Amino acid sequence: MPARIPPLNALRALEAAGRRVSFTQAAEELHVTPGAISRQIRGLEDMLGFALFDRLHREVRLTPESRIYVEALTDAFNQMERATRRLVDSRKQNYLHVHAAITFTMRWLVPRLVGFHQRHPKREIRISTMLPGEADLGASPTDVSIQIGNPQFTERFGRSLTGHPVMDIDLLPVCSPQYLADRKLDKKPAAWNDATRLISSARPNDWTIWLKEAGLDVDPKQGILFESSSLAYQAAIEGIGVALSMKKLVTEDLEAGRLVPAHGLAHATGDSFYLIYSQAAAQMPQVKEFRDWILSEMK
Repeated sequence: MPARIPPLNALRALEAAGRRVSFTQAAEELHVTPGAISRQIRGLEDMLGFALFDRLHREVRLTPESRIYVEALTDAFNQMERATRRLVDSRKQNYLHVHAAITFTMRWLVPRLVGFHQRHPKREIRISTMLPGEADLGASPTDVSIQIGNPQFTERFGRSLTGHPVMDIDLLPVCSPQYLADRKLDKKPAAWNDATRLISSARPNDWTIWLKEAGLDVDPKQGILFESSSLAYQAAIEGIGVALSMKKLVTEDLEAGRLVPAHGLAHATGDSFYLIYSQAAAQMPQVKEFRDWILSEMK
């Protein structure tokens, strides 16, 4: 028989008292008396059959076991608070909360948002590039997240999350036209030894993967390190070296001639950008609008 969940008021009292390690401070936080906190915890201890605190002369201390329990309660109450805030926001405000990787946001999403606003002129969007974990999508203010994954990545979702592949990731080295003309990387494999590789710390293994596929015996870790792929792409445009791009994120630069392929190989990684949202968020009109818009854009 599963264990019965204790009363919410008792758990709230335990969480506050355990986090602050003080019945008095917990009482102030919850706007009750210290005696009320003590009674709630005593009742909880009677229900569980063991003490949760070591009661000393002028202080209380959590037992090692109850400390772990209090940490779990703190996480649970924080999740409930975030979920409540998101529920209120979704009903009282017109926001769509989107989290996406910074390079995808800057090079694909932001330039096309005007199209979404033309479809839904009254819908307000909040964009963050600090990605939540998969488990946070059901409780954080995030409505949708755009993350890199693969088919195995989506199998972990189960019924809690939905994922749509929206953009395949092919790795293509790119540089400025002048850089290519000066070094002739597309014609002289040996020239790659002297080429300056522009490396994104967000995707540190991409050069290793691509160089192996291209059959080039070059140190993949030697080059200039950038915090994001966007910065590496911009450095390539400025003629500093060769960036290993996610091909579809530099399409406009290739078409405009700001960048050119430094090699003929565009390696298909098997990864994609995925649009992810929780089952609860799937019922929200702003999520449906964004999903339909981004999938139509990708076509």
